[in-house]
Amino acid sequence: MIKIIKKNYKITSKDYIEKLNPILKKLNLNGLIVIKLGDKEESRKLNKKFRNKDYPTDVLSFPVNENFPEGFYIGDIHICYPIAKEQARENKHKIFNELLTLILHGILHLSGYDHEKDNGEMLKLQDKILKEINA
Repeated sequence: MIKIIKKNYKITSKDYIEKLNPILKKLNLNGLIVIKLGDKEESRKLNKKFRNKDYPTDVLSFPVNENFPEGFYIGDIHICYPIAKEQARENKHKIFNELLTLILHGILHLSGYDHEKDNGEMLKLQDKILKEINA
């Protein structure tokens, strides 16, 4: 299950959830993922605290992988909405597609993939999945 916390950003959570739920099943991710859209300052603080990098970034993933009484909690994803909007403009595509790509990127990290260590496996899978869901 995916829950999106939007703050003041106007997106339709349902559209993302419909595209991503089948992907969760394919990746055998059964549980809750919380996605929060935030600003650059929040992203910078999280990136500094957890990665020791003092700048905002587009997406951060925080795996939890704990079984709670309410169910399995997979983890959190933080998306920096202003950076996503800038990247969408630079890449000449819609913000929907950029956010979908970033959320998928975070989900793949939560499922154990690491593009910094896997010789391109994660990014190839990400591209394949995006083509499948017509992003």
